[in-house]
Amino acid sequence: MKVLVVENNAELLKLLTHLLEKEGFSTSSATSGNEAMTLYMQRKPEIICLDVMLDDSSGFDVCRKVRKTDKNVQIIMITSKSRQVDINAGMEAGADDYIVKPFDLAAITAHMRAVARLVIARDQPAAVDEVLHFGPGLAIFPGRLCAERDGEAIDLSFRDVAFLKTFYANKGKTLSTAVLKEHCWTASPEPEVATVDWHIKQLRRKVEIDPANPALIKTDQGGGYRFG
Repeated sequence: MKVLVVENNAELLKLLTHLLEKEGFSTSSATSGNEAMTLYMQRKPEIICLDVMLDDSSGFDVCRKVRKTDKNVQIIMITSKSRQVDINAGMEAGADDYIVKPFDLAAITAHMRAVARLVIARDQPAAVDEVLHFGPGLAIFPGRLCAERDGEAIDLSFRDVAFLKTFYANKGKTLSTAVLKEHCWTASPEPEVATVDWHIKQLRRKVEIDPANPALIKTDQGGGYRFG
């Protein structure tokens, strides 16, 4: 899912894009209103994270321009302006939600997953009902970005889902890190092998009963990973 991050603070912009790319979102970034509109027209993102205070214009103005032609894109205003009058202005400009700085990184990750679920439910209603059975008691719901083990909910990122769907489609086959890179990354630059290994480790913590002795996603002695 494509996300456009518009933020005039370079450090925060880098942090947000890195956080979202780790989650599996395909990101593009802008620091000004003009750059944001250019990237919006080129990329057609499903979600826009939009700062109010930009160098060349107001985030409210950018929001209004986008809303004139696009009623579906989810626009989340991210700003230090916490007064109710500012929140109202953002909503009246066409924003779908409003997040006030400073914010907790875990909270914004959960928030973005929730918005992504809304987009999937709207644009791909059939995907919401898709279920992948990964073994006794474990069901994966790709369209909901979650899993369930014996009735207990497990949150998943887009990256987690990409890995799980790739393993499920290739059950019994050993997949090299090169193959996993190809199927599970849409953003550049291409990840290092260590990055793929790190994501597998994190995924095992979510879906394996004993992550130290994985029964679902196994490491092949010849290199690569295998499900089943």
